[in-house]
Amino acid sequence: MVAVPESIKRLKQRPWIAHMIRAVERYISRLGSQFAAATTYFSVLALVPIMMMAFSITGFVLTVVQPELLDDVVDAVAKALGSTDSATREQVLALVNEALSQYWAIGIVGLVVALYTGAKWMGHLKNAVRTQWRPGFDLRPQKINIVIRTVGNLVLLLGLLVGMAVSFGLSSLSTSLADTVVAWLGLSDQTWIAPLLRIASIVFSIGAGWLIFMYLYTVLPETREPWPVVRRGALLGSIALVGLQFVASFLISAFRGNPAASIFGPVIVLMLFFNIFAQLTLFVAAWIATAQHEAIPVPPEEEVTIEPAEPQKQPDEGPNLVLEPVAVRSVRAGMGAGYVTGAATGVGLGAALAYLFSAAVRGRKKT
Repeated sequence: MVAVPESIKRLKQRPWIAHMIRAVERYISRLGSQFAAATTYFSVLALVPIMMMAFSITGFVLTVVQPELLDDVVDAVAKALGSTDSATREQVLALVNEALSQYWAIGIVGLVVALYTGAKWMGHLKNAVRTQWRPGFDLRPQKINIVIRTVGNLVLLLGLLVGMAVSFGLSSLSTSLADTVVAWLGLSDQTWIAPLLRIASIVFSIGAGWLIFMYLYTVLPETREPWPVVRRGALLGSIALVGLQFVASFLISAFRGNPAASIFGPVIVLMLFFNIFAQLTLFVAAWIATAQHEAIPVPPEEEVTIEPAEPQKQPDEGPNLVLEPVAVRSVRAGMGAGYVTGAATGVGLGAALAYLFSAAVRGRKKT
């Protein structure tokens, strides 16, 4: 067994390091990576109905709201086709017109699938966060109607989408307004203004992420933790989320130089972003939950079963013993009975042999 240095032991005894170790143990013991993978699956699955809804909205705008823009779209498609023969171009343009005119059917299917996948995504995220948050790993499932549960998950998802739209909208608006204010004040030529605006945008992004995590850790858990710990955990998750956004932006910009990477790179980065975001959400939940609790899962209360009492066994009395005088008399009686029986048997056999012998002799004399 390898001895742990004293410096490492003292380091582990520091409160914030011990807290982090407890969070890691809770995250691993509660299958955080597996839950994050399942959440990532539903996140990627939800992209298909989102794209269908986006296409339906585009078709509605181009065919109902502003039909004059449809000609521009057709021209752009025809220009993208390039040197394709006229027959093929006409078929492609007709297909585009027909697809855009069927926006309502695509929108209905996309809406139904989006509601289903969105409810499943929120429900799974809720269960995953609760698994990291609650004292015990397993709890008895609550008997809730599936319709009520689905509607509740959709309400939570709607609140999350509204919060994300407001938070990131305010962040983007603050950045654009900062540029406008700087131009209005005539400070565009100042070298120090650009870093200041960059720092301001980062601060607003952290604030937007903090609101999102505060919403998640308020409505998803079934138990409550101290608000100071929840606020610090949400801030920790928000800072990590901003860093994740910068890394994702850098990877997408790096993939633009390669044609093949520009096609598959954004998809890979998006899946990676979903997975890391899910792991981050669950780890911060474990960090909040282990602030004042141990990392070891608390086993659920087991039903106490009363087993029937076993019948009391009689003490072993040992083999049955016979007194010596009784044994001697029994042996003598047995030997006497044996002698009598043997004598009687011998006499009988002798008489039978004598009879047979005399009969044989008489038969010879007559002959």
